[in-house]
Amino acid sequence: MSKDSGGGSQTMTQKIDPAARKAWMDQLEQSKKVAANLGVRQFADFDPLYMQGQNLLTNLGLKPFDASSIREFMNPYEQEVIQGTLGDIEKSRMMAANQVANQANAAKAFGGSRYGVQQSLTDQAALEQAAKTSAQMRQSGYGTAATLAMNARNLGLEGARSVMGAGTAQQQLAQARLDAARNLALEKLGITGTAVGLQPANLGGTSSQPTYSNQGAGDLGAIVNLIGLLM
Repeated sequence: MSKDSGGGSQTMTQKIDPAARKAWMDQLEQSKKVAANLGVRQFADFDPLYMQGQNLLTNLGLKPFDASSIREFMNPYEQEVIQGTLGDIEKSRMMAANQVANQANAAKAFGGSRYGVQQSLTDQAALEQAAKTSAQMRQSGYGTAATLAMNARNLGLEGARSVMGAGTAQQQLAQARLDAARNLALEKLGITGTAVGLQPANLGGTSSQPTYSNQGAGDLGAIVNLIGLLM
């Protein structure tokens, strides 16, 4: 028994909707226009606040912290206070000297060597107390002024950094506005591109699919039918 087979082909054509094709082509043209007209990216300048803070920070950083910086914070009334204290010491010395003189007079020894020694010791004690008190007050005043000067310097540096931070925030806002203006067309293109799609399938393409027939199977069926009629 021999089998004979034959074959053929069937062609199917698929076409995209014309409206969808037009939308895709429009999207492609719009993409070309946006790309051609896209400007150079702009960068925001330094904000004036930032520049002011930077200048202040630079000036404070370059300025040496020396005696002139401390002198600015010295108490202008310090000398008056010291002189007042020394005046009180002098009054105490005079009172002590009078007491020594009265004691010498009572002992009939005024002008004697003992009186002279006591008077000298009184004067010496007053002078030592005056020198010590004056030195302590000046040292305390200088230390206070130095602390105030250092605090003021640190506050100035911190303030300068805060001003620079505010200027940086303003610059970032200006940069965001520049970027938003430049990217507006790209954002619109992205929205339409998402809706349309960039690669629709089978734009007017065609495809062929072969079909086959079994001739031997047809002959066998005819024989079976003939036998059925004879019986």
